[in-house]
Amino acid sequence: MLDSEILDLFGPTIQRVIPLSDEDGGYCLLKGVVPPGIIVPLHSHPDRETFYVLGGQLRALKGDTWQTLQVGDVFDVPGGTRHAFRNLENESASILIATTTSLTRFLLKVARPIANVPPGPPTSEVLQRFAQASLAEGHWLGSVSDNAAVGITLLSFN
Repeated sequence: MLDSEILDLFGPTIQRVIPLSDEDGGYCLLKGVVPPGIIVPLHSHPDRETFYVLGGQLRALKGDTWQTLQVGDVFDVPGGTRHAFRNLENESASILIATTTSLTRFLLKVARPIANVPPGPPTSEVLQRFAQASLAEGHWLGSVSDNAAVGITLLSFN
């Protein structure tokens, strides 16, 4: 595996498996870990992502349908598709993520080195910076009510 830093994405972590290509049309392979109890809220982005489950179990939403992903399962998300994840189990889930260099660059920009992440949930300022960066890239982020409609409870930071 590429000797790259482990980065925190507000709960889940990512690590590059292959070097990031300079080509905009290229792809990247990441290893992700989703700890127990972690939720990746409803969102979409123009880039395709494909997830391969290496260990553990995840619940994944694509469109309006939740499905359980186990070791060996593939979850393919075309660009522009609303999707979410949650780990309801007592163990971390590990995944491989194949996506575009464009989305990988975005993730590397908004993620934080794991060693620099203070304990506890991210602050409202950190989440606001993430939301601004996401919207600037043309990503859609589900609101508290959008997430509630698919069974995800989020705290509102007003």
